Amino acid sequence: MKLLQRKLDWSAGPPAENLRDAADAVMDGNILILKKAFPEHLMDRCKAALLDWQSRNPESNPDRLKTAANWWRRDIDPPSRTPHLFETFCFAFDDAEDGLSEVEEVFETVAATWRILTDRTEGLALDATGRALRPQVIHYPRGGGFFDSHTHDLDPQRIGLIVGMSKQGRDFDTGGAVFKTDGAEIHTDDAHDIGDICLFRYDLDHRVSAVDANRPLEWGGTGRWTMVLPLM
Repeated sequence: MKLLQRKLDWSAGPPAENLRDAADAVMDGNILILKKAFPEHLMDRCKAALLDWQSRNPESNPDRLKTAANWWRRDIDPPSRTPHLFETFCFAFDDAEDGLSEVEEVFETVAATWRILTDRTEGLALDATGRALRPQVIHYPRGGGFFDSHTHDLDPQRIGLIVGMSKQGRDFDTGGAVFKTDGAEIHTDDAHDIGDICLFRYDLDHRVSAVDANRPLEWGGTGRWTMVLPLM
């Protein structure tokens, strides 16, 4: 397992041919970071839009039952098999959401990237089989936001994607995704920058190490913000 980094041309959207080559490296068990897929100013605008949306919508889905809905929830001591501390935002984008159009556009680009990588066809809307990619944003706050070690089945997702929405040294100092195989760990803290997409084989053991654990707990725009796109 190696940590690889590639700078591709995203000016015309996901670069299909180079992404197919990237998929082979990921399925071999490497961690691949696609550099600067999205500009920093776009990520900052998306985060600001999410914070504005959060301020206008009460926390919801405490029982973890809603799937095709827009909601957010803060998990401090959650009833979960995998210990974690974070906020999660999930969107269906069924209705026009004031101020979230750029967030939806980024997720559409990430979905198109995933389809090229995996040769699958699912999108953000439910297909005939009842499957869809679920847009999800996870905020790991300063003061110890984390996600303990866990794994997923390889299929049908095959490749996981994590979009960085925060900048190290400005929004947080330490903490990020850690991947483990055969007793070796790869830390992505210093390599996974704002606007980058981190790709990984979906059945790799992984976790998110504590974000700025030596600071007081701090919600809001600081900490590590990420976009993920699980297939549900």
